[in-house]
Amino acid sequence: MDIIEIIENNRIQATKDVEISKQKLYEQYFTPSDIANYMSNLFSNFEKENISILDAGAGVGNLGAICSLKYLNSGKNSFVSLTSIEWDKNLLEYLKGNIQEIQNKYINFHASIYNEDFYFIAQKLLTEGISFDRIIINPPYSLISKTNNEQLEILKKLDVSTPNTYSNFIELCYRLLSDKGELVAIVPRSFCNGTRFTKFRKKMLKNVKIEFIHLFESRKEVFKEYGVFQEVVIIKLTKKKIKKTKICISDKLNDNCCEKFNFDQITFKNDPYSFIHIPSKTDDLEIVNKISKLSSSLNELGLSISTGKVVEYREEYLTEEDYIENARILYQRHVRSDEIDLSVYNPSKPFLKQNEITKKKMIPKGNYIIIKRMSYKENKKRINTGILKKEHFDRTHMTVENHLNYIHKDSCGLDENLIYGLNAYLNLEIVDKYVRRFSGHTQINASDICSLPMPNIEVLKKVGEKIMNKKNNDYSIEELFFNK
Repeated sequence: MDIIEIIENNRIQATKDVEISKQKLYEQYFTPSDIANYMSNLFSNFEKENISILDAGAGVGNLGAICSLKYLNSGKNSFVSLTSIEWDKNLLEYLKGNIQEIQNKYINFHASIYNEDFYFIAQKLLTEGISFDRIIINPPYSLISKTNNEQLEILKKLDVSTPNTYSNFIELCYRLLSDKGELVAIVPRSFCNGTRFTKFRKKMLKNVKIEFIHLFESRKEVFKEYGVFQEVVIIKLTKKKIKKTKICISDKLNDNCCEKFNFDQITFKNDPYSFIHIPSKTDDLEIVNKISKLSSSLNELGLSISTGKVVEYREEYLTEEDYIENARILYQRHVRSDEIDLSVYNPSKPFLKQNEITKKKMIPKGNYIIIKRMSYKENKKRINTGILKKEHFDRTHMTVENHLNYIHKDSCGLDENLIYGLNAYLNLEIVDKYVRRFSGHTQINASDICSLPMPNIEVLKKVGEKIMNKKNNDYSIEELFFNK
């Protein structure tokens, strides 16, 4: 049995031994050997005599071990120094065992193991000016603990304020890279968009280059034995000067489906959120070229998008009483095939009592675009909308449930021709493809819509008027927006 087989058997045994509840609590899953090998092979060759490797949040140590073997077996007789950091003492036996397998065979290998919190060790390493040539990580995916004051204090001192543990690891690790160092990480795709990660993205893009992204087509393939259904990417960051980013979208662990893109096709200078796009192929350039030429945005149109303010499970003023002063509640089940259908069976309480507390949760009679927040990449469409018309109001106000977003103007409705034009634009196939480039979430956030380039208001109203009057028969809707 070779070393990699032994390492993989240790991972499988550790997975059985560690309680599933504990794995889910910290959202840490041990990387299978085929993925670990693929990640290690993303690193470039190293010409110097000594190479330093860091495996932060090492778990059972398989990532660091397999990465070390890549260089030990390269035939260059390099001295490989591996630093593994893992806080969970229950994993130390597996971690030490995997490292020992390598030490038994290679005399040009040295390993240091720290049974410590990575934040604490990172602070120490950064203070001492220690850096690494290669860093490989599969960090915990959990949210930041608000109760661990020691961790919070360290992160504050290091000026790290990302919303998730995995993004903290990425930021600290790229700061620990040597001048031409490389970082390979397997993490959720969620950092690519959303306002919560804006500061993280801006800092990362300022300090390192994205050399490679591998997006798995299925959310179920990567850690399927753990029941993990997040959309996951493998990303390679580097401090070297490079000209393009390689993108691979496949469930297969090879680069046969990869294409290279310029940086300005991955992130756009005029995007205030610095979203990271993952184009699927070079013909995506047509999509980018078309949409990037649009001159407006939701904000520049004088419009806003808000999330419904009624949270069903904690709203105390829900009622079944059909009094005219109570507001009818719009639920996500009412949005069906681009239409609003209030006749759909609804087991929830249909009304919200009107009082001084609930008045601010209501919208006045008018025309609004309603957008479902929940949206999966496997869905036929990522943006699912419906037009809420004045005619849907059987009273002066309605209210919107929290699983929906709605577009409005100063908390009121929009002109009818504008609402039809904007809704048609949001439902274009080209817009759907554009959104899929950056959105890996299971929902469409308000910031996703805010970041979309938009046609100007005159074009939207003109198209909306044609749709209302059914005068667009000679053209596709897309042609009305892009052929001037």
